Amino acid sequence: MNPLTTNYSEDQLLLFIQQGSEAAFGVLYKRYLDLLFSRAYSILQAEDEAKDVAQEVLIWFWNHRTSIQVHTTLKAYLTGAVNQRCADMLRKKANRNSRQQVYASLSATITGTSPLETKELGNRLNAAMTMISPTSRKAFMLSYIEKKPLKEIAAAMNIKVQTAKNHVQQALKTLRQQLQKN
Repeated sequence: MNPLTTNYSEDQLLLFIQQGSEAAFGVLYKRYLDLLFSRAYSILQAEDEAKDVAQEVLIWFWNHRTSIQVHTTLKAYLTGAVNQRCADMLRKKANRNSRQQVYASLSATITGTSPLETKELGNRLNAAMTMISPTSRKAFMLSYIEKKPLKEIAAAMNIKVQTAKNHVQQALKTLRQQLQKN
């Protein structure tokens, strides 16, 4: 069978792809790229991000071709993967925006005060920072002071992304509690 032909069923294409046929993957790519882009664009409303998502899903599919178990149609599987990737992107965007709002409100609080109040707030903040575990403090500083994304924080600290996120959240919780006490 020649996988360059575009008339193969999804099952046949999947079999060829799992066997490592780049030609079959090319057929799959041409068959679904526009559909995946359209789906991503309808969710994200951003052309560049939608292109990236469609490309990332197809690259991921190729890289994991030998272990993929498709229990639906390829179309449903790939659009489901696009939906998941878009949801991940939207979640990350929301978290980033939330962190920026917290930082902006802290900045507004600090800049809208007298020098004496700023010094007192700085002292309270430093005291509150000492209540945070060293690991959580480092994650917090990398996130809010150095403005690093969670992925970079995790790599720098040699921990998982979720663990870095947990450390940042724990630091924020401790800071809120300590600053409300004073």
